[in-house]
Amino acid sequence: MKQALKTSLLRRYVGELPILRACAARLGFRQILSRYLSSHGNERIAAVDSLMVMVYNIACGRQPVYELEHWATRLGRRVLPGNGAAMNMLNDDRFGRVLDKLYLADRATLGTEIAIETTRIEQLEHTRVHNDSTSVKAYGRIGGTTNSGLFLARGISKDHRPDLKQLVYSLTISSDGAVPIHYKAYPGNRTDDTTHIETWTTVRRIAGKADFLYVADCKVCTDEQLFHIVRHGGRVVTVMPDTWKESSEFKEKLRRNKKSKKVILRREVESHDGKIETFSCFSSKQTTHKRGYRLFWIHSSEKRIRDRQAREAALRKTEQLLAELNGRLNKRNLKKRPQIQKCIDTVLSSNDTARFFSVTIAQTTSVRRVQQS
Repeated sequence: MKQALKTSLLRRYVGELPILRACAARLGFRQILSRYLSSHGNERIAAVDSLMVMVYNIACGRQPVYELEHWATRLGRRVLPGNGAAMNMLNDDRFGRVLDKLYLADRATLGTEIAIETTRIEQLEHTRVHNDSTSVKAYGRIGGTTNSGLFLARGISKDHRPDLKQLVYSLTISSDGAVPIHYKAYPGNRTDDTTHIETWTTVRRIAGKADFLYVADCKVCTDEQLFHIVRHGGRVVTVMPDTWKESSEFKEKLRRNKKSKKVILRREVESHDGKIETFSCFSSKQTTHKRGYRLFWIHSSEKRIRDRQAREAALRKTEQLLAELNGRLNKRNLKKRPQIQKCIDTVLSSNDTARFFSVTIAQTTSVRRVQQS
């Protein structure tokens, strides 16, 4: 009799790894990394291959380092660097050592080279780029300063956690495919209005030109940064802060005289079925007082509604706080006119309602007769 053959089915997860490997090969990603990560002759797995596994993992779901070994065992050997010949040697110690090597590398130049090669190979159109930044808070024991001068510090926390130290993370993407082309981390006390000259200069090198449209929030709207970009042939689109004199002047003119405007865009409001938001541009031509930058005044129907709701809420809050203040008069630190006036000014300024209220401090005299025994 013939002996029955025993068979077993080995299941491996493949997922999106073949596509990622094909993209990395097209961009020459491994070759670029290998120029910045040193290798040793006795390495069974090259440091760059261990790093590529981590890159694939970030793109696939971003497991923590201590779970990478388990994640890698689920994959077919053919989708790992080197056909997975040493897949059983992947562990968190190896990944930790390769992260140490990456930390010691010139990461700024590495990131720029990757962006330049991606732009060249994929022929990305950098006619318009978008920049934004955010703060990233940190918990626990905080280390010192890195070799590149980066450190955690307390700053203006977007998470409303001024008690925690943070980093400021700046990211620039291309409008062509929303591809990240530049990023940098700054100390947590670095303000956004000081980063754009450095960012724009680096993006100009990546794009190979200066006349791309640089789109950023109002933090780029300082004379030093705008003048630097324009002087070197750049173009900027941003939002002018209310602190500029031109803003208050235009609003005051708008209160006195009605100005014509033209509808430039209609779009459906998200999460509101059938509701349409309308954007209109005032037809009068305006420029800044200094350097003559072009101004476009845009009116949004939805922002008008939100502004009215916020204004009414601020008025109600102010009335409530003033009523509470009135009930505390002539007690503790509210017995003298300067003390009372200071509290009134604080209430009005904190809710930005000073222009809507006129508060008068009146003094009354009462006479009380007491019979002497």
